Amino acid sequence: MNRYEVPEVLQLLEKYELSIAALYETFGTVLSESKNAWMAFAHEERLHAKWINTLNKYVKDGKIAFEKTKITTQSIKTAIDYIENQKNRTLREKPDLKHCLNIAINVEKALLENAFFRVFKLDVPETQKIRTRLEEATKAHMEKLIEWREQIIKP
Repeated sequence: MNRYEVPEVLQLLEKYELSIAALYETFGTVLSESKNAWMAFAHEERLHAKWINTLNKYVKDGKIAFEKTKITTQSIKTAIDYIENQKNRTLREKPDLKHCLNIAINVEKALLENAFFRVFKLDVPETQKIRTRLEEATKAHMEKLIEWREQIIKP
């Protein structure tokens, strides 16, 4: 990845987080009984997008480099397309809570497994904090979603 791709990758990662927020808002619309919980998740995803946007300042200052990675702009675009497809499918099919939780868990898991936040070599303490917050928040989301799913499938 070259330095000219850095702004595009940041924009795509920000868009990815905003797409996840829109997906969770869609779940809240379709599942009115759990709307508040989904809106809280969506709010947090929008906060993650702001954190990623903050990294742009460091890019402009030349303080962010990229790690050697297999992640490409196309892989992020593919992930965004998946989220958009799930959002549209949710509006069409109106799935139940368990199905939506499974989708959300898979989305959060993909963020961690694909190491989208590990693309950056962050040497500045402020940028390291942003990546740590993003990773910890994503892990916390996944754990909350798994716990929620376990509560609804208990006999």
